[in-house]
Amino acid sequence: MTRLIAAMALAALLAGAAAAGPSGQRVLVLLNDADAMRTSHARFLADLEGRGYSLDVRAIDDSSLQLKRWDEWLYDKAVVLGSAKALGGAIDAAQLVDFVDAGHDLFLAVDGGASEELRSLALDLGVDVDARGNSVIDHFAYDSRLGGEDHATVLARDAVQSAVVLPGGLTGPVLFRGVGLSVPAESETAFLALSASPTAYAGKPGSAMTEAKLAGTSLGLVALAQLRNNARVAVTGSLWMLSDTAYGAEATGREGKSLGRAGNEGLVAAVSRWAFQERGVLRASNLSHRVVAGGHPGVVRPERYRINDDVEFSVQLHECADGECRPFKANDVQVELVMLDPYVRATLQHDGQGRFAAQVKVPDTYGVFKWVVDYRRLGYSYVELTETVPIRPFKHHEYERFIVQAYPYYASVASMMAGFLAVGAFFLYTKA
Repeated sequence: MTRLIAAMALAALLAGAAAAGPSGQRVLVLLNDADAMRTSHARFLADLEGRGYSLDVRAIDDSSLQLKRWDEWLYDKAVVLGSAKALGGAIDAAQLVDFVDAGHDLFLAVDGGASEELRSLALDLGVDVDARGNSVIDHFAYDSRLGGEDHATVLARDAVQSAVVLPGGLTGPVLFRGVGLSVPAESETAFLALSASPTAYAGKPGSAMTEAKLAGTSLGLVALAQLRNNARVAVTGSLWMLSDTAYGAEATGREGKSLGRAGNEGLVAAVSRWAFQERGVLRASNLSHRVVAGGHPGVVRPERYRINDDVEFSVQLHECADGECRPFKANDVQVELVMLDPYVRATLQHDGQGRFAAQVKVPDTYGVFKWVVDYRRLGYSYVELTETVPIRPFKHHEYERFIVQAYPYYASVASMMAGFLAVGAFFLYTKA
C-alpha cells in the first residue's frame, strides 16, 4: 500500500509539472550575430517569450558563457542559431551533448557555413549536416522572386504526417534557403519533419553535378530527434527560414504565380513546441495489477503470483499538450510478462478516461518475471514501465486431489486391486 501511495504521489507531481507548461523555464539563446539577429529574428524570439519562456539571449562566442555551475544546470533548454563562429566561454559541443543527456531539450539551427563544432554536435544527436559550402537546390520547386539564378530558395511541402508534431499540417509552402540534412534510415531516435521535393538535390550553387549525394525526399530540411531519455532535439539547416523576412514572405512559383503566404512561421512554431515538450508528452501513473482468480483473489500488487492465476493489469496514461493533460486514447498499447523472453503479451483496452487494462493468465512457468510496458510511437514521448514480480509453483496442499488426466491411472490401480482381491478370494475359498 505504501508503494502504491508513493507511486500515485509521484505521478501526480509529474502530471502537475507537465500541465504547468513552459512558464518561467530558463532558455539560453545563442545567436551567431547577436546584435543583427535580435532584429532579423525578432518574431522567432517573440514567439518563445510569448509562450512563457524566460530567454537569456547571448552572442554565440561570448567569453562569459556558462551552461553549468558546479553540478547544477543553469538553463532548462537551449536554442543555438549558429554559423561559422565557434562556441564561446565554457560551452562546447560536448557540454551541449551532456546537457541533452541530462534530459534537457535543444533547438539547433545552422547554415552552409556552420563550424565543424556545430556539425559535430548535430551528428552526435543523430543528424548529419551536409558538407560545407553545399546548399539545397531545386530547379523546379523554387521561389522565383527570392530564389535567384541559382534556385537556392526552395519550396517545401513534404512534412511529417503526424498530428502530434504538426497538428494542423502546413499552412503553406515553406521557404528554405540553407544546407541539407540527412538521418540514417535505421535510426530509432531521429526522423525528418520537413523534406525537400523529389526534384531537389544538395550541391554547390552554380556548379555542374553528375551525381548528388543527397537528393529527393531523403534530403532533409528540418530533422527532429527524441533520445532514449525522452530529451528532444530539433535541427534545421537554415537560419534564414527562421527570420522575419521568411515569416512574412509570400511564396511565388517558378512562373511567378503567387502560392500564398509561406508556412515558415507555423512550421517553426509547431516544431519548437514539440522539441520543447509542449506536445506529445505521455505520463503514466497508477500502475496496478491484482489477482482476479487464483491464489489470493482481490489482492492488489501481491508480492508474488502463483502459476495459472488470472490477473488484471492496469495503468493510467495521460497526454499532456499546451499546458493541459487529457486522457490518452490508443488501441495499440501492450503489456508483456517477461522472463528473458515474453511469455504473455496482451493489448490493453482503454475506457476513454485514461485507464488501460487487460486480463491475462499467469504462465505455467515459475521464476522471476517482469511486467513490461514499452510504448514507442512517432511524436510521443516513450513510455517505459517495468515491475518485477516472482511467480511460484503450487504448494503441496494446493494441487487438486484428483485430476482428469490421471483417470486412466486411477482405473488401472483400481482394476489391479480388484483383480488381486478376486484371485485371492478364489484361492482362499475354493477347495482343490
